[in-house]
Amino acid sequence: MKRGKGNIFYGILFGLLMVFLFSFTIQEHFKPFKTKELMGYFLKPNKPKFRWEWYKNGYFQQHLEKYIASNYGFREPIIRLYHQYCWDFFGKEYVSYIHSGKERWLYYGHNIEDYYGTEMYQWYPDSKSAQQGYEQEVRLMNKVRGILADYDVTVLTFIAPSKSIIYPEYLPQREHDTTSLNAREYFIKRFGETGMPCFDMNEYFLRMKDTCSFYLFPPTGDHWNFSCVYATDSLLHFMEAQRGIRMPHLEYGNEWHSECRIGEPQNRDLEGELNLMRPIKFNPKFDYKERDYWLVSDSTTVKPSALFIGNSFLLRTMAYIPPQEVFSDFQFWYYNKVAYQDVNKISDSVSFLNRLDYMLDADFIVWFSSSSQMYRATEGFAEDAIIQLCIGDERFRQRQEQLIDSLFHDQTTHNTIAWNYPDSLYRIKLESYTLDLLKKNPEAYFPEIAGEGIPTVRNPKLLEDDYWAKRNIRLQIKRDPDWMTKVASFMVAQNITLQQALDQETENVLYGRPLMRDTKVGNKEYREILIRQTEQQIINYKEWYDVAKADAQRLGITIEESVRNHATYTVDEQIRQGKITLPETDTVRENK
Repeated sequence: MKRGKGNIFYGILFGLLMVFLFSFTIQEHFKPFKTKELMGYFLKPNKPKFRWEWYKNGYFQQHLEKYIASNYGFREPIIRLYHQYCWDFFGKEYVSYIHSGKERWLYYGHNIEDYYGTEMYQWYPDSKSAQQGYEQEVRLMNKVRGILADYDVTVLTFIAPSKSIIYPEYLPQREHDTTSLNAREYFIKRFGETGMPCFDMNEYFLRMKDTCSFYLFPPTGDHWNFSCVYATDSLLHFMEAQRGIRMPHLEYGNEWHSECRIGEPQNRDLEGELNLMRPIKFNPKFDYKERDYWLVSDSTTVKPSALFIGNSFLLRTMAYIPPQEVFSDFQFWYYNKVAYQDVNKISDSVSFLNRLDYMLDADFIVWFSSSSQMYRATEGFAEDAIIQLCIGDERFRQRQEQLIDSLFHDQTTHNTIAWNYPDSLYRIKLESYTLDLLKKNPEAYFPEIAGEGIPTVRNPKLLEDDYWAKRNIRLQIKRDPDWMTKVASFMVAQNITLQQALDQETENVLYGRPLMRDTKVGNKEYREILIRQTEQQIINYKEWYDVAKADAQRLGITIEESVRNHATYTVDEQIRQGKITLPETDTVRENK
């Protein structure tokens, strides 16, 4: 009898186990149950194809294991459950770059390292090397500022506040390294000595935090929320002072409690990356507030053009204060890599743009950084800018060829960069290697721009009348919103970049060809422009993008299709509600 009961028990246990395994298999392949996506960046491996030779050498098994580990059923809730277990029972965060401090405040590791003086060692071996790197950037930035001043372009630096500097009282306890060289402090000191306009928002926020009725940073977020409005207010006044102009200014109303902004509860970006099962609870004193605010313009205000080279703090600011309400033309080079116009990505890479044109078209160029990211300085902008302004294409190619020839027979270089490359491919590898050398330290390879003073040599383009004629036409186009809409419509219709369309229209004016401005924008083309812009907004705003990803999973479509559906619905709803008015015509005459 006992044996029979035992057999039944083990039979039930085995059956439950099989149901459990079967449900995991069904979820892995068909995903009938909707699960919450994990936050953070994950590079999911592709499923490897079976090949006998790959099976024999272990390649297939190795990559199959990685694929299964990233795609097994109920992976997301299992990971969240384990992370919640670590957090609840041990107070540990299962993410290497996020750390918890007092009262459950979260910080990025690099911000903690910056505060305690050890972040420098991530970029430089010692203080002497760091000082040399900082000095190169100070020197180059002042050279770029001096050259651009001749073309009525104002260069300045704005340092966004760091959570670890404003609220160090909640940091995990560590020892300070007093031998390192803090990048923010060094740049502020040297910019003050050399006359570079620099505004440090950390000092302003430190004075403000004890009088403000709410916390300037959320406990489990790294970025600012409403406090970015105060920072923008200060930045606009600082820019006004540099050129003696009056820009649109901010006015404020009542405060009110807020649970979310831009879809993220209290901007909990750090908490989201912990991938817990439930939200972290806090002391009510950390309740989040915002204020009513609005921009005011009148007949005396002007909207200058601006180029910002910066980080994600600026993206958050753009969500609160639309750039088009402050600037006539706004460009944002995200980490000097991805180009944005307003909140819309216009290029996969800044390197694809005519950077010389963009610099000279701006009234302001702003290096927009934050404390822990100043170790990386301008992300290569200053080095590239001095080349664009002073070195012509022919001179650059000539110097690169000389460098390649000098290194081609150098065995040390060959062993360092291409030890496993055949000689036939070595020169191609050298082209990439020398390009990096020239761009990282242009002063070392172009003696005409070396030294402490402002270089007198200029890119030959800047000496041509034709270049300035095109520049003036381009500015006229960019400062006319209706004209730019026509240019953007042709960008869509002809499937070219905005830069190409703008260059084409500039030449149309210069050589007396039919203008895009004089054509009628069709409903379909204009609607398509709006949809593409909205697609980029969805991609930029994480919470909206997460909803699109969840819909893609639920409907069995690609994420691109889901983003497109969301953008199309949003635009069509705005048209239906009368918030957007389409042009009257349905046709677009092709520009010949």
